[in-house]
Order: sequence, then structure tokens, then C-alpha cells
Amino acid sequence: MRMSTPALLLTALLGLAGCAASQPGTASYLLPSTAPAQQYERRLAIQVALVRLAGHLDSEGIVMQLNDIEVYQARQHLWGEEIAGQLQRLLQERLGRALPQSQVVSRGQPLLEGAPVRDLRVQVSRFQGRFDGVALAEGQWQLLDGNGRLLAQAAFSAEQPLADDGYPALVRALGAAWEQVADQLAAELGKAP
Repeated sequence: MRMSTPALLLTALLGLAGCAASQPGTASYLLPSTAPAQQYERRLAIQVALVRLAGHLDSEGIVMQLNDIEVYQARQHLWGEEIAGQLQRLLQERLGRALPQSQVVSRGQPLLEGAPVRDLRVQVSRFQGRFDGVALAEGQWQLLDGNGRLLAQAAFSAEQPLADDGYPALVRALGAAWEQVADQLAAELGKAP
């Protein structure tokens, strides 16, 4: 039985598609977001600066800490969007939900008139999976008033165990760790002078 040229072409294309699908490809991930449990009744105008990242985190690849001193940037498991931007956006969203009376915006955007201004700056030194099955978010934050005076600063550290193996579980755990950080900051903003 002889196949026609279009049928041969279709068979060849399906074969190539099958081969391409079976080879490992890259996967892109976005951090998840959930609503905070606690709300604070402060009326503030909060400017969130772009989150600053340690050099080893400022890349497309999701970072794994392999032992006490070695880190690895994944080549096939990538952030679907720049991680500093994701962290800033999720921080703003979570703070906005935790402080519903406040305006939470990116630094440089117009602010509510008459509300006390707070400038929030966050530096992240670790945002990675760890060899013992934990997602880790560490760094420090600073809270300044509208005139640039330092009101408070502190280090933060949040850990979240992975529910399962694999990068999707790591991304979910990293998201939960970042939510812990955002909740700590919301509590600080809820009581700050």
C-alpha cells in the first residue's frame, strides 16, 4: 500500500512532535498567593520599593541550596516572570489585604493626601529551596517615614517545608514562606508609629 505525499508529511510531523514532547523542556513558574488571616485597621500610605535580591537569586533559574555552601540555579525550571517583581507585587497585594484602610503602592506612585507615609524597603538574601526539603526566605526590611527617617528595621527568616518533591512543590513552599514575611511586615505596619 502506497501513502500519498500529504499523508507521509502528516505522519512525519506527528512523529517529530512525539519526539519533541518526550524530551525534557523548560518549565516556568509563578508564585501563588492567598489571603492573609489577620487584618489591621491602620490608615497609611505605604510605598513598597522594588525588592532587592542577592546576586545569586537575581536570575531566571529557581535556586536550590545543595549543602551548607553550594547553590544551584536550575536551567529548566525558571521563574515565569522576574522574581524581584513577583516578590514586590505579592508583598503589595498581601499588605493591601492585611491593611484594608491603607493605600499600598509601588514606590513613586501618587499617595493618599493626609495619610501618614511609610516607605518599605526589603532586601532578600535567600529565597531558595534547601537540601533538607525546606523553602527558605531570609533578608531584612526597613520602614521609613515620609521624610526618610528610619522608623524600624529587622531581619526576617521564614521556612516552609515542602509538601512533596519537585519544583512545583518548591514554588508553592517559597510562596508560603514569602506570605509569612509579608504577614510579619503587615503586623509591624499595623502597630508602627
